[in-house]
Amino acid sequence: MPSLHSNRGAKRAREARAALGLDLGAPLSCLLDVVEDVVGLPVVIATLLDGLAGACVPLGPTRLLFVNGTEPRVRQRFTLAHELGHHWCGHDGGMVIDTIETVAGKTTTPYENEANAFAAEFLIPKVALTGRFAGDPTPDDVLTLAAEYGTSGVMTHFRLRQCGLITEAASAAFHAADHGAAWERLGLAGYPDRIARIAQLPYLSPRLESTHLGAAVRGDAAADSRLAVALARLLAPSS
Repeated sequence: MPSLHSNRGAKRAREARAALGLDLGAPLSCLLDVVEDVVGLPVVIATLLDGLAGACVPLGPTRLLFVNGTEPRVRQRFTLAHELGHHWCGHDGGMVIDTIETVAGKTTTPYENEANAFAAEFLIPKVALTGRFAGDPTPDDVLTLAAEYGTSGVMTHFRLRQCGLITEAASAAFHAADHGAAWERLGLAGYPDRIARIAQLPYLSPRLESTHLGAAVRGDAAADSRLAVALARLLAPSS
């Protein structure tokens, strides 16, 4: 059963889609565009320390969002939506560092539960799932939905479970299926957004490119003391 905090995170995601003028149920054409251009938050996608997924770092009156660019693209999208969730849900102004386990749902922390629920609803709104399948979704149905929304098969299956739209028998069939073979047989393609087209790390939002902050993230300039602490806790030495 959803908790108070997961319900709150999902509600904030629905409010965010409405406030940002996004279709309430359609796939996001590019999450990175939404975060940078519609919400107005700068993003860094870089090689983070082992075990880290991302972070939400205070930056004056706004936030700087970090994503581990060595993770699969579908996980990067979820992490970016999770970090956006911390901002949109109004979580306190301290630096939030998220581990891979946290964004995988292995957490009982209220703020993290809210951010995970925000990300799930923001990426695959419940309204888009209700009534989509005439019966139990097959493994092929789940993977097709994942390709359409740019999410992983596992996360998409979990989303259907969250919404009470898949039975235990169908879940077992999904887990037993050969997802790689099904992906090829169905001719499914990777999600064609800007995250998928990033060829070199670190990626910095265009607004950061010619700034001292951007130079500090790339290691070309010294960061102020507060940012230096954040970068030391996040970036792998080779970034």
